[in-house]
Amino acid sequence: MIPLEDIRKNYEKYDDATILKIISEANGLRKEVVVLLNDEIIKRNLDTKLIKFVAEETNFYEGIERTNLINEIKNSVCTHCNNENELYGYTFNTIISYLIWYNHEQKLQIICSTCAKSFRLKSMLTTLALGWWSRPGLFGTPATLISDLIEIFRKEKYSQRVIDYFIDENTGKIRRMEKGKTMLTTLIKKFNQKKVESED
Repeated sequence: MIPLEDIRKNYEKYDDATILKIISEANGLRKEVVVLLNDEIIKRNLDTKLIKFVAEETNFYEGIERTNLINEIKNSVCTHCNNENELYGYTFNTIISYLIWYNHEQKLQIICSTCAKSFRLKSMLTTLALGWWSRPGLFGTPATLISDLIEIFRKEKYSQRVIDYFIDENTGKIRRMEKGKTMLTTLIKKFNQKKVESED
């Protein structure tokens, strides 16, 4: 962990563009670092709205507030089928490989169980058929298929991880959004469209 005094000195040396970049990625900052960043915003006469932005990004959901948000997420509309079924968090891994080419795509989704079955079947069949045909694929394919099978039987545990990740990555956006299912569903839809990792 970098000492606070070193962080303060670094902030003083950075130009405004670098400070603004740090602000845009503030959701990973410790509370004591936030204080240093706010001091820097004030010293540089930057827009004081940035302090509010940093506060929203780092004001993580905890306790009953987090529990209520999780329930709200679970009771949102599924962005894949548009039905109001209970939502869960899922991880879908797909491996495609050919000789020296290897691609592992991982997608996190917050969707209903019915849609998840379709996604799971497609990703597992694709991996089963196309994952083996390279050296990394030869080892990665069975590990991925076993991992996916374990997730099927431990749905609640894996679901909680994905939903927690969604909340922590979108804390500021959730804090800033207007209350209502529509806004939350929009955030979930954007989350569902992202690829978490892709390896070639």
